[in-house]
Amino acid sequence: MIRGNFIGAAIVAVIYTVYILARPLPTKPQTVIALVILNALTIVLLSFAFK
Repeated sequence: MIRGNFIGAAIVAVIYTVYILARPLPTKPQTVIALVILNALTIVLLSFAFK
């Protein structure tokens, strides 16, 4: 279970990072904020994976 959650979170992180870098938001600060928020959500998912 831990391994599945970890792999799932890692795959989601890679997908959204590549997508946002391929199609940046109109301004650089918006792109940075979006990546920070999505990375924070990934960290939350990983914390559930290791509980």
